[in-house]
Amino acid sequence: MTHPRELIRRTFGNPDEGTAGRKARLAGLIGVPVAGAFLIGVILGVIGQSLSAGATFILLAIPVAIGGGILTGRAVLGGAMQLRGNQKAGWITEKLEPLNVAADPGQPLRVEIIHPAVDLKHFFGGFIAVFNLARRLGEGGHRVRIVTLEPLDLPDDWRRQVAAYQGIGDSVGDLEVIDGSDRAVPVAMNPDDRLIATHWTAAHIASAAAAELDQESFTYLIQEYEPLIFPMGSAAALADQSYELDHNAIFSTGFLRDYFRDQGIGVYRPEGPGEAGAAVFDNAITPAATVTTGELQGKDRRRLLFYARPEAHAERNLFELGIMALDRAILAGHFRGWDLAGIGNVDGTGELTLPQSKARLRMLPRVAQREYADTLRQFDVGLALMYTPHPSLVPLEMAAAGLVTVTNTYANKDRASLEAISGNLIAAEPRIDQIEEALASAEVMSRDFEARVEGSKVGWPDNWDQALDDATMERIGRLLD
Repeated sequence: MTHPRELIRRTFGNPDEGTAGRKARLAGLIGVPVAGAFLIGVILGVIGQSLSAGATFILLAIPVAIGGGILTGRAVLGGAMQLRGNQKAGWITEKLEPLNVAADPGQPLRVEIIHPAVDLKHFFGGFIAVFNLARRLGEGGHRVRIVTLEPLDLPDDWRRQVAAYQGIGDSVGDLEVIDGSDRAVPVAMNPDDRLIATHWTAAHIASAAAAELDQESFTYLIQEYEPLIFPMGSAAALADQSYELDHNAIFSTGFLRDYFRDQGIGVYRPEGPGEAGAAVFDNAITPAATVTTGELQGKDRRRLLFYARPEAHAERNLFELGIMALDRAILAGHFRGWDLAGIGNVDGTGELTLPQSKARLRMLPRVAQREYADTLRQFDVGLALMYTPHPSLVPLEMAAAGLVTVTNTYANKDRASLEAISGNLIAAEPRIDQIEEALASAEVMSRDFEARVEGSKVGWPDNWDQALDDATMERIGRLLD
């Protein structure tokens, strides 16, 4: 007789499947026993009823069910632990598996953007930047192709959905996008193609692809110091090592460029190309309509909006720190009678209860980009944190919509440089007491409507033609030459 753990392994435990497959199998590992228990319960009830001994039958079945449940539970737990171990052992290997590059001089000359995935659920600022860079390169005469490293599992109208994001428009209709997830399938490239990586995993793969094309380096679109996204483990180490690969760099914001330069990382390491190998742009924020004092004064209720990201992959957004600081501010008597809301959670809506004050924070659903700007304008105070050198676009968008917005400092991202962008920004150290104090100040400042109108005129681009202007694109073009 087959042991339950072996049956689980055979049914769910193929180690060669991808990460998505392993997640699906884990769901099955939980769901199959639950469904089986439900079915057995129905059968027992029917049998008991047919024997006119329903209550007696069920009482006798209880110890049998408990024993069976314990055995099944142990088997499921063992299988789940094995599955988790397999996933942890395999996921980075899978992510870093090189493309099967086939050098073919007959291929048209392209700029190849090596990109992890096109994922509409997580289509935030970084993705918008990638597609706008592709658009601007195309307008400059380059033939551009996006090569995804994960399967293209998209609805038929995905191009229409992506076109709705700022700046991208009809360009996505002509953009070549191919699925490079099956590494057994060759990806034909001209030996003179230029490679752009958009992520630390893509950087390792682009470096290997460049070697296959007998090129010395690639170009790295750097939109975060990515080791800070992870716990200090394998992913963080490999992300850090990606900056040691030979590359030129396109930095998202001067803040991030300055951090790399100050720390001697990437192109600024001693053997790197330095400024000659660097370009920088400021990601365009979502444009907001002109803010007026009449609009700010005419609201029926005062409102606070928290950029609330409890997901594990968004740890850098300091969800818990923000919750604790807001909780303490409310306990101290601030924001009485205010409507409190959170935004940014990709997993749905609902409501959170703050631990000590018991105040309710309603979670808003994700909306289209044009509706997002209108959503921001309903609020008076914003709270948006980011424990990395990148300033994050959310606090800038909140400030542009007229919210007095609390954000945090980090390294060279200091108070003076952040508050110089907008008078609606209050930059605090990432400490509970400092953020609480900043929130109290924001409550007071939110009553100064004229100052909020002035602060809405942020010193930051709000369209992609300005963010990736001709001078910036000329600089990027030199990196690709």
